Amino acid sequence: MNITILPLKIALSFMLAMMLYSCAREDVYMGDDIDISTSRDTIMFDTVFTEVGSATRSFKLYNSKSKAVAVDIKLQGGATSFYRINADGIVGPEINNATIQANDSLYVFVEVFIDPDLPLSKSPFVVKDQVVITGGNDQDIVQLESFGQNANYVFGKRDITTIANICNGTNPITWNDPKPYVIYGIMAIIGCDLIIKAGTNVYVHGGIVIGDSLSYNPGRIFVKNGSIKANGTLENPITIQGDRLEPEFADVPGQWFGIQLDSASINNQFSYTTIKNGIYGILADSSSHLEIDHSQLLNSSSLGLFGSHSSAEVSNSLIYSAGSYGVYWRYGGNYNMNFSTVVSYGIQAEALRMENYLCTDQLCLGEIRTNPLMATISNSILVGSSRDEILIDEFEGSDPFTVDYTFNNTMIRIDEFLESRPDFFDNCNDCINFNGTDALFVDVNDDNFELDSLSIAERKSIPINGVTDDLLGRMRSSAPDMGCYESQFKM
Repeated sequence: MNITILPLKIALSFMLAMMLYSCAREDVYMGDDIDISTSRDTIMFDTVFTEVGSATRSFKLYNSKSKAVAVDIKLQGGATSFYRINADGIVGPEINNATIQANDSLYVFVEVFIDPDLPLSKSPFVVKDQVVITGGNDQDIVQLESFGQNANYVFGKRDITTIANICNGTNPITWNDPKPYVIYGIMAIIGCDLIIKAGTNVYVHGGIVIGDSLSYNPGRIFVKNGSIKANGTLENPITIQGDRLEPEFADVPGQWFGIQLDSASINNQFSYTTIKNGIYGILADSSSHLEIDHSQLLNSSSLGLFGSHSSAEVSNSLIYSAGSYGVYWRYGGNYNMNFSTVVSYGIQAEALRMENYLCTDQLCLGEIRTNPLMATISNSILVGSSRDEILIDEFEGSDPFTVDYTFNNTMIRIDEFLESRPDFFDNCNDCINFNGTDALFVDVNDDNFELDSLSIAERKSIPINGVTDDLLGRMRSSAPDMGCYESQFKM
């Protein structure tokens, strides 16, 4: 008799379990108005791996409904991601129909696996992905970020918008490690001097700016009451750029903000330094001072070199491929440029713009402030694809706060500009007005701004004390060439 009763008990138990399971499934809400919230919107793995390893973090999904809900959880990067997820005992990259009970939460565990010795083409400095949570019409995203390479990381805690002041009572601070320095967020130099030694590579993590919002791209170097001295050499130059080194990002502008020199930032120096792929190259604000020599500022989505009521000495340098003005000096200041090349091809913005005023509102309808601007440009090249590559905008009635300029032995391109300033060449000694057709550079389309073998800029400059060579270390002759390059074709 027991033989017949036992199977009946088992059958009844199985039927009861199935009924309970069916009821539970029926209680899972499948509507479109599921509302899921997350405990974190970003997970930052701040471990810097020096050897192959992994780390795990977690976050919670919250269900505020009075019924259980089902959600799909997936890694945007899929099976090729550096990350793996685990929720409700199921391992991803994708987890379907994960149940969160009524007024309850569900843990999602995220693991990252890093090999810091992988090439940058496979593992960048900052490894990103997203966890996408979908339930009904609701979708939430949790950002994932880790450090993928063995480098020196400078960042402000886990918040990319936090300003991290590297000054810690030690002055100066020196960067000379053969491993690159990666700036994550806004790095501030407030109250000390940063010396960057020859051969150092500095990468700044940022994001492409959308619209006119500069705050969207936080990756920048900010200097106040201190200085930055990037002392490269011809054999071991310094590079400061965005952290995306894949070939497709090599010439993409706007990947980080740029270098911002605030007021009271003096004695800044950039020698044999390349600054590239930012929104700006260098911004020199009120009362700041900088010296640039044997350097390049390129691929800026906005301005190459910007000075506002500041002072700058520029020599043997090349500024090109800016989305706006190559050089823009505003609201006065003192500027001196020797043996430099500023080119502005493919855009309708001048190579050089100078102003002695500052508008206090966007439409320039309110207060207009003025300061005297004094500039001397010698032995340089200021050309581009526009008919006018110089713009001098002087606020009327600003005297004695005028724009006082002198050009010496400089190649320029101007046309309609002369209608408003017919006496321009009275202050342009031995200058050449480039017509756009004479031989000048080797190959503009290939961004090769060395002088052509028949260049009209050859032997058109005058020697300047202290300037003995060009951007590439070639010795300047007794009859030097205009611009940052001494001709390679000279006999």
